[in-house]
Amino acid sequence: MFQTLFYVCLGLCIILLIFSVIFFFKFGIRNIFNARTGRSVRKTVRSMAEKNAHTGPLKGPAGKVRKVNIDQLIQPAFGPTEVLRTEQQCTLGMETQVLGREEMVSALGQIQKEAEQSPGSFRIEKHIMLTHTDEAV
Repeated sequence: MFQTLFYVCLGLCIILLIFSVIFFFKFGIRNIFNARTGRSVRKTVRSMAEKNAHTGPLKGPAGKVRKVNIDQLIQPAFGPTEVLRTEQQCTLGMETQVLGREEMVSALGQIQKEAEQSPGSFRIEKHIMLTHTDEAV
């Protein structure tokens, strides 16, 4: 009986060993181990240092840096800011009114005239489709 159990356990050991080797390469355990221990980072740093060692010193003279005055970089302030609208103007500007078809056409016509008079004029074309329905979305 013990001899039979020995052979069964030996067979399972060999099968599981084969599976572990297959899974080691399939799941890239070597890369995971290198990443967890920091070996991949050290290897990358070493290869970059070797590449940089072959490039030599930087081209051009060293130590010649252009000096810039800080006032040339920062734009001067134009002055204090002003209040754009008062509270009364805001409330008046928020009122809306319903435009009729004639008012919309006249507004588009006025915009078209302004566009034609401006340099590089272009033609404004717009198709307005009005749909009447009782469906609530």
